[in-house]
Amino acid sequence: MILCSLALAASPELTLGSYGRVEASSLTDGGHGEPVVFTAWPGRLDSDPYLELDFGWRLQADDGTTFRALVTPALSGELFHSSGDFDAALAVRNLYAEAAALGGTGFGVWAGSRMLRGDDVYLLDLWPLDNLNTVGGGASWLGPTNEVSVHVGMNRLDGESWQFQQVEVPAPGGVEAETVTVLDRQKVVASLRGSHTFGRGDVHVRPRLYGELHHLPAGTRYTDLDSGATEILPAERGGLVGLQLSAWGWADESFVHLSYRHASGIAAVGELTVPTDGFALDGSVGASRSDLVALGGNQQLGRFSVAVGSYVRGWRDADGQAVDVDDGWEWVWAVRPGVGVGRYGALQVELSRQWLRPNGLNVVSAEWDRPAATQLSLLPGVQWKPGTYGRPRIHLRYSLVLLNQDAVDWLGTSRFETVEPVQHRLGLGAEWWINSQSYR
Repeated sequence: MILCSLALAASPELTLGSYGRVEASSLTDGGHGEPVVFTAWPGRLDSDPYLELDFGWRLQADDGTTFRALVTPALSGELFHSSGDFDAALAVRNLYAEAAALGGTGFGVWAGSRMLRGDDVYLLDLWPLDNLNTVGGGASWLGPTNEVSVHVGMNRLDGESWQFQQVEVPAPGGVEAETVTVLDRQKVVASLRGSHTFGRGDVHVRPRLYGELHHLPAGTRYTDLDSGATEILPAERGGLVGLQLSAWGWADESFVHLSYRHASGIAAVGELTVPTDGFALDGSVGASRSDLVALGGNQQLGRFSVAVGSYVRGWRDADGQAVDVDDGWEWVWAVRPGVGVGRYGALQVELSRQWLRPNGLNVVSAEWDRPAATQLSLLPGVQWKPGTYGRPRIHLRYSLVLLNQDAVDWLGTSRFETVEPVQHRLGLGAEWWINSQSYR
């Protein structure tokens, strides 16, 4: 009661924030064209338009206890100007309440729907370790140099009648049909994270351990409503373990993160992914595996900056085939040096490369393709302050994209169109984060 009285006596503080990106671009032949993408995280520069709005309320007591609630609606997908349709995709990314520093300690709890994210590789729009989207709750302990957090949540995904299926059946005693849920299985995801920070002067080093457990119960779905044929979906389990080593503090906006993660079973499929192929004979994905090593960092020296991002990923599905185009390796890297010009001007140059090595033949060309693409982008613009992370930022863009013949064949097969080996793209874009709760 004392803690509650203290909180109610405080004046609520409204916090607003936003992250957004948008770009108008065109190939030099006049068409919009699809970005060159054949890897999982090819780079933020070619990401679709996206907007998040953060609405938060915060109460703080005189003993340091803080209560807050956060709501984050998000918009994504094709812009109205590209189709003339008012049909942007709307999602609620955060909808939770949190109590932190309870009683002046490092203990905190939360409940609701939340994005749980750690450190990202900015240039590739990649979160190597924790990047969860569940509804549930968690607890944490934050000390001067230590952190421990735990979370348990659930999700249920539409698609392929894999977690959820509804059918229409005749209503009892009537002529109209009614919708009946015949498959409803929620995936439970639990995560645990711990870290310790070492410091010497301004330089800090932090090892972090991270793990996840995934569980999906068994179920039965209809494969043919007329005959009543059904299929048993086995229970799925999986896990993820990861390690990250970070260092920062030797200069403003300067840091490096090196991460490794290994995922197995349903955790290797992806937290928000419904598998469509690569199943074992019993219909499970338990034999799936994925390994990823990622590097992200930035160096800031006055008006000069350079950001780097890279990852190598190897994966295989559960079908047990050693020679399989659905398994393979990929490597992506990007480097973006920049310099401030005057008070608000900035010139950045980004060089990136995608490389894919599937473990099987292209099913159309019957060739063992090794698609690769190199992109060089000039990004002059204006921004609030110098450096990689000076936002808001408005920029012009010119990109030269060079594809090897395997990439031309690979993309042409998937898009059923002729793909040019040399492409030129012009654009005008903007990106910002203002008091964002999800991004820097």
